Amino acid sequence: MTTNKAAPTPTRRQVLRGIARASGLILTLGTARAAEDPRNAPQQFHRYGIDQETVTIVTTTGHYDFLVAVISNPGTPDSGFMSRRAVSPDEGLLYTAQTVGPLAVSNRGVPFPTDLLFISADGRVTQVRASIMANDNRVFSSNMPVKAALQVIAGTVMRISARPGDYVLSPLFGRTL
Repeated sequence: MTTNKAAPTPTRRQVLRGIARASGLILTLGTARAAEDPRNAPQQFHRYGIDQETVTIVTTTGHYDFLVAVISNPGTPDSGFMSRRAVSPDEGLLYTAQTVGPLAVSNRGVPFPTDLLFISADGRVTQVRASIMANDNRVFSSNMPVKAALQVIAGTVMRISARPGDYVLSPLFGRTL
C-alpha cells in the first residue's frame, strides 16, 4: 500500500521570496530591454567607447539632424550597430577616413537593413545606396574618392529624400550651420 504525501504548503516567507526573485528577474529583463531602447542611443554608443556627434543632412525637403557614432578606422569591424536590435530613425554611424579616397562598408553582422551615403571632403553627398539587407556580406564601395560614409537605418534615404548633391553639415567637412 502506498501513501500519497501532499507537498508541504509553502510558508508566507517562502512565497514572498519567490515573488521577489521573479520580480528581480523581470526588472533585470526590463533593464536589458531599456539598454537597447533607441531613446538611449548616447548611452549605447558610449557603452562601446565610440565618439559621437550630431550631423545635419540638408536635402531639398529640409534639414535633418542625426546622432552619429564616429568610426575613424573604417577598416576594422565596428560595434556600433552590431548586436543592436533597435535603432532610432535619427541615429547612424559615420565612417571617416584620414585621407580622401575610396571607402568600402559592409553590413555584415548588422541585424537590420541600412542605407548608406558616401560623402566627399566638402560634405557633398556623392553616392547613395538604399536598403542594404541585414547581415549582407557584400562590400559596398564608393565610386569616387570620399572622406566619409554615413550608415543609417533603411528607409531614411527615402524619408528625407536624400540624393547625390545634398550636403552633410559637420565640423569634419568644414560645414556647420
